[in-house]
Amino acid sequence: MPDDFDAIVVGAGMAGCSAAIRLAQGGANVLLLERGSEAGVKNLSGGILWGHDLDRILPRWWHEMPVERHIVRKRFGFLSADSSVSFDVDDAAWRSEPYVAHSVLRARTDAWLAKKAEEAGATVVTGVPVERLLWEGTRVHGVVQSGEPMTAPVTIIADGANSRLTLGTPIRPEPRLRSEATELGIKEVYRLDPARIQERFGLGPGEGHAEEWVAGHLPPGVMGGGFLYTNTDTISVGLILHIGSLFGKGAYSQELVEQFRLHPTIAARLRDAELVEYGAKLISSGWASRPAAFHGDGWMVAGDAAGFVFSNGIVIQGMNYAVRTGLEAAETALAAKKAGASNAAVLSEYTRRLETTGVLSDFRDFESMDRVKWNPRFYTVYPRFAVELFHGLMTETGAPKRHLRQVLRSAQRAAGVRTTSLLRDGVDLVRDL
Repeated sequence: MPDDFDAIVVGAGMAGCSAAIRLAQGGANVLLLERGSEAGVKNLSGGILWGHDLDRILPRWWHEMPVERHIVRKRFGFLSADSSVSFDVDDAAWRSEPYVAHSVLRARTDAWLAKKAEEAGATVVTGVPVERLLWEGTRVHGVVQSGEPMTAPVTIIADGANSRLTLGTPIRPEPRLRSEATELGIKEVYRLDPARIQERFGLGPGEGHAEEWVAGHLPPGVMGGGFLYTNTDTISVGLILHIGSLFGKGAYSQELVEQFRLHPTIAARLRDAELVEYGAKLISSGWASRPAAFHGDGWMVAGDAAGFVFSNGIVIQGMNYAVRTGLEAAETALAAKKAGASNAAVLSEYTRRLETTGVLSDFRDFESMDRVKWNPRFYTVYPRFAVELFHGLMTETGAPKRHLRQVLRSAQRAAGVRTTSLLRDGVDLVRDL
């Protein structure tokens, strides 16, 4: 019997929609399945869309996609108990087209991408919780939903970090996610008049501002970073938490995000804003959360489901990798269709594409970054050290000026930072970054 489709894509996020669009553009009969009632309703992002890869399938996409603001400034800093220290990157090149980064709300962007997939010729079906992959020995021959098989020679799995289709299978043998390879993202969205957003952040019409913080004011032992970015008429704020650091601490996610939001530095940005949305999601922790393989006989895995979320403690990027890996999976499926075969040897082209496009090297080269990113000292002593150091350098007290060496030692004493720890962590940071 002939297969129902040339390819089945599970998950209508950035990876799945991009794959479906490219497959349809290439003449494939493709089915895109989404568990949510609509594409985007269960997707959450605390990051910024760097959309270069979308150019391949949707030229000048930013003129049509419902993006929020194009980012012209990024800030990185440390929060201590009641103070902060940070630096900005304000790049003139970010202020002109083609804009390199945009703030987005995924419920809008993913729905738009799913519509583009439909317009390209894909069959898009929402509200379908796929039960399992259709295994025939070691081969995947489609999916099973409500006991009914839907067949295709190639299945692209893009169902997110908590990939129910891969857990406990040869793709990812563990029956559940590992805490050391998973993070928890929490986001709140606050409504504020666009003119007030622009005035408060020093922006022009359509311009956006983004922030990422090392949250050094959370309960002892809890490790996490905060984010804030401006949308058209809202501000998104939230935390990304190391799940393992929450165990046994009596710390609850809603209390932690409230601590972040009420920090004086963050609270000033949200003054008079109204809470309109709350959400949370699991996040892949980069290379540590990768599956046993990225392809096999009849299947490929892309986006968050494959662990392609990059974070080095300063930047967090996932949507761009989702788009790129979805496109490379689609190109591989199109080549397999042309060759008339979809076995593991043919689909190994996908892993080769991940290599040549720099995806795998990005994650492999920064493989040990988690050791630095989740170093407990970065969430305890170093935020206070940074605040004390710059306070000493920039505050006038009327007393005689101190040499930089004296200010540095004073900040070390106040924060409890040993010189040996400072040197060792500095070496690790330089080596792994």
